[in-house]
Amino acid sequence: MHPVQQAEKDAASSVHPHTFLSGLVGSYLSRPGPPVRKTLTVLFVDIADSTAVVLHQPPEVALALVQSFMAVVTEVALAYCGDVKDYEGDGALLYFESVSEAAQAALAIRAALRRTGPERPQPLQARLSLNVGDVIIGVIGTTLRRSVALIGPSINLAARLLKQIPPGGIIATAAVVKQLREEAPALATHFQLWNDRLELKGFRNEVVTAFYVP
Repeated sequence: MHPVQQAEKDAASSVHPHTFLSGLVGSYLSRPGPPVRKTLTVLFVDIADSTAVVLHQPPEVALALVQSFMAVVTEVALAYCGDVKDYEGDGALLYFESVSEAAQAALAIRAALRRTGPERPQPLQARLSLNVGDVIIGVIGTTLRRSVALIGPSINLAARLLKQIPPGGIIATAAVVKQLREEAPALATHFQLWNDRLELKGFRNEVVTAFYVP
C-alpha cells in the first residue's frame, strides 16, 4: 500500500473532515482587511542534515532535491485540507484548521519521504514539529510589496521545537496531543512523551511538555 494511503487508513475511522484551507493566505492578500484571529495548527518541516545532504551538491542537484522534497510536502498538505504558508530554504511552514489532519499530514510526509526510486535513490529525512493556537492573520509590507503574515507565539514555539527532534522524528506540544485525544484518539497513540520540562530559547520562565513520534 502507498505510504500516504496507509497513513490515511491508520486514522480514517476517527477523523472528521474539516475546512479546506488551500488559498487562505492568497485570498486574504487579494482582499485585505483588518487583521483577524484564527485558531490554526501549524506544521514546520525541513530537510534533516541539509548541509551534508543538499548544500554540498552541485547547485542543479541541490535544487532538484529541494524541489522533490517540497513537492511531497505540498501535495500532502493539500491532500489533508491544509496549505503552505512559506517555503524557506530547505523548509516550509504549513497550516491546517484541524489538528488531526495536520498530524496525519506529518505522518504521511515522513512515510512518503522514506520511499526511494530512480529519481531519489537515497531517501530524504525530515524533522517535523506541530503546534496549535491562536494566530493573527494580517497584511505586512507596503503597496509596492505586500505579504500575509501569520503571527503568534504558537508559531514561534513550533519553530523552536523543530530543532529538538532527531532526523526523521515528529515532535508536538501537549496542546496538540490533548486535542488529538479528543478528536482522534487512535492517532494520539502514535505520540509518546518526549520531555515534560523542555526549556526553549526565547521562552523565559516557561517549560514546555513535548511529545514525539519516533
